[in-house]
Amino acid sequence: MTVLLELTVLSTEGLNNYTSCLNPTIRPFITLTKFPLTTTTTPIMARDNNMFRIPLDPTFFHNASSYLYLQIFTKRRIMGQTQLGWCFIPASDIALLRPGSVQYLSYRLRERDGTRGQVIINISVRLEITTLLSSNMDSCNTVIGIPITAVRRT
Repeated sequence: MTVLLELTVLSTEGLNNYTSCLNPTIRPFITLTKFPLTTTTTPIMARDNNMFRIPLDPTFFHNASSYLYLQIFTKRRIMGQTQLGWCFIPASDIALLRPGSVQYLSYRLRERDGTRGQVIINISVRLEITTLLSSNMDSCNTVIGIPITAVRRT
């Protein structure tokens, strides 16, 4: 069983405060990282319309220290990417959500140094539960019985 979290960034408030005369427009992008870290954890980028589809192990919701780490960066012409803010999305905020239903959440982002920032991000989350069947399993027949071994006659 795999839990698929669909997270959509709806809007941000206060992001225009980061413009300057050298950078009149910002080009923000968002990354998500799952914690606790595993050997295969890498930052996840949004695919289309700021929507993330994140596969989660069901044990993610049972660990009290599990969370998603959301970061907003901007692409600058000269200095490369710069972090605008970050926030933690605890597993407890989305654990009680029924599969298929949508929940709307808002978080105040933190500055690079961890102080409270002025940017608020509005997101929606939806859970899907998928079961993966093995290719060698016969999904249409159910057999109940006692296994026996064949005896060879010589």
